[in-house]
This record gives sequence, C-alpha cells and structure tokens, in this order.
Amino acid sequence: MQEETKSATAYLDLWRMNMINRKRLRAIAELTVAGGFDKMPEEQLDAYLDCVNSFVDSFPILAQKLQDAVDDQEPASLIADMFSAICKDLSMLHAGSIVNSFKPEFDNLINTYTIDYISLEAIVENFIQTVSSFSIDIQMAMRNDAALNYERSSSDNTNVHKILAVDNAVMYLNTLKMMLENTPYELHCTTSCAEALEYAKNENPSMLLLDIEMPEMNGYELARRIKAEGCCAPIIFITANSAREYVDKAMEVGAQGLLIKPIRSARLLSKIAELI
Repeated sequence: MQEETKSATAYLDLWRMNMINRKRLRAIAELTVAGGFDKMPEEQLDAYLDCVNSFVDSFPILAQKLQDAVDDQEPASLIADMFSAICKDLSMLHAGSIVNSFKPEFDNLINTYTIDYISLEAIVENFIQTVSSFSIDIQMAMRNDAALNYERSSSDNTNVHKILAVDNAVMYLNTLKMMLENTPYELHCTTSCAEALEYAKNENPSMLLLDIEMPEMNGYELARRIKAEGCCAPIIFITANSAREYVDKAMEVGAQGLLIKPIRSARLLSKIAELI
C-alpha cells in the first residue's frame, strides 16, 4: 500500500508539473502550436519536452559554429547547412515563426553569386539572438521553480519604480538609460557591486537588472547578497549566453528572467511591465 501511495504521489507531481509546463509554453509567442498544448496527451507532451532538452543542449554549439563560419567567410553551402540544422530543430519544436522570419532573407543572400558577408553576418547575429531568447524562455517554461510563480505586490502603490542596473560595461548601462528614458521608471546604474549592495539596502528597488560576468563578483553572488539584505525585488539577469548552466544558476538564486545581449528595448520593457 505504501508503494502504491508513493507511485500515486509521483504521478500527481508529474501531472502538476506538466500542467505548469502547458501554461508557460502557451505564453511563448514563437510557438505556433501554443494553443494546442492543452490537447496534448501526457505521452506526447513528455516527448515534446525531450525534444526541448535536446535542442537546449545542442543549440549553443550549433550557434557558435554558425557564427564562426560566417565570421571566417566559409563556403555558402556549409553556412546554409548549419542554418538549416537549427531551423530543422526549431520546426520540430513548432517554432516555425522564427524560421519564417529569417529564412527568406537568408536564402536570398546565400544564393547570390557573390555573398555579401557583412549583411549575412547581421542576419545571423539577429537570428542567433532571437533563438537564444527563445531557448531561455522555453527552458524557463519547463521549470517548477517558485521564482517563476512570482506575482507583483498589489500593495505597492508608489508612482515611481526604482530599478537597479549593475554591469561592468558602461556601454550597456548607457543603453539601458536610453531605453528607459521617458518611462515611469527611475534607473540607477552602477559598475560597482559594493555600491549596488548599498543602494539595494537603502533604496529598496522594485527590480534588479544584473550582468552575470563581472570582475568584482558574478551576478549570481551579487543577487544572493542583495536578497540576504532583505530585498525581495524581482531579478532579471543580462547575459550573452543561453546555455542551460546559465539558466539553471539564475533560477537557483531566484531570477524571474534572463535577457540576451545586445538588449532589445521592446523585450526589456515588456519584462519590466510584467514584473513590476
């Protein structure tokens, strides 16, 4: 009887997990099958999530090879094969909208007699960033972390939301300043983790935008220390890497999101509006 109870509990936990998966997967705009997740039987959803895991693990490697091939101006046939491999994976995940957004322009450039590698590089960089953001979203949709169930406080009636941004690259901080001009957010930028800790302690910001790779301490450790001071603001990490280890570490310290560099204004503003 005890074994049967354990088995039933495990099945119930899996069912709850899959219900969370379905809800979060439906919210990913790039998934053309989003509305159909509710109709997927458990076996089909499990198979889909297996495909997701395979994609998440293989994409960073494929993306780097594609980027290197374009940078080194490799033959068109090689670049086309690498691009097609990523597109095939996206199609299997029902993310054909991404493929349709890039493939016509890519094919038009790659099939010309003389390839314009400068234009091709711009398309590939945009493609990789878009797919990287999709990879992060879909990884987070598969998780059951409490951080992802974050709900903004209804008791916070302040008219000004303070946002703390920490990055050792001044260029990215200046980009954030431009993106948040003429918005109802008060942005405080710093390259110093010590200053960030002091600001978070004294000003109680509504959101944290943290770079991951910093010389003084990494973003994960900074997030832990800020939270230890009692700050409960939602955390968004800013990174150039969508690999699983980055997402896992971000979730471990309670992040609600990750944004891929170079940051896109619409995506940043949408995430902020969602969380504060």
